Amino acid sequence: MRLSFDIVVFALNVAFVALLYLFLFEVIRVVLRELRSAATQPPAESAYGKLVIVQPGTTGLAPGTALPLEPTTAMGRKLTNAIVLDDPTVSGEHAILYLRDNSWYVRDAGSTNGTLVNGQDVVAPSPVRVGDILTLGGVQLRLSR
Repeated sequence: MRLSFDIVVFALNVAFVALLYLFLFEVIRVVLRELRSAATQPPAESAYGKLVIVQPGTTGLAPGTALPLEPTTAMGRKLTNAIVLDDPTVSGEHAILYLRDNSWYVRDAGSTNGTLVNGQDVVAPSPVRVGDILTLGGVQLRLSR
């Protein structure tokens, strides 16, 4: 009689742990689904302009996707950047695009693969004009209004 009681308690413990893992799995699944849907929503318009994806690399962004700019826009792979480019050739903090006296400038933030403006290495803060192509690792972006 004691053995069957122990088996029932053991079975209840196993069922409880299984339900707990099922609950955690469902929570993670819902969170990931919400994060994916938030990432695919179109970004809001910006009064400062936008960067348009020319060559997305492995970011998962479609060519032609517009990314709104702020007066100072950090770009890189880290989620703390204003523009997140999830590509292994892009550094965590890759480059900073900023507005000064109604002109855009870009500076490399110590990236591994460098930053280019129209194919030229950025070694010091460099001016960027509308239509210029910024290259961060394997990602190319065009500055637009």
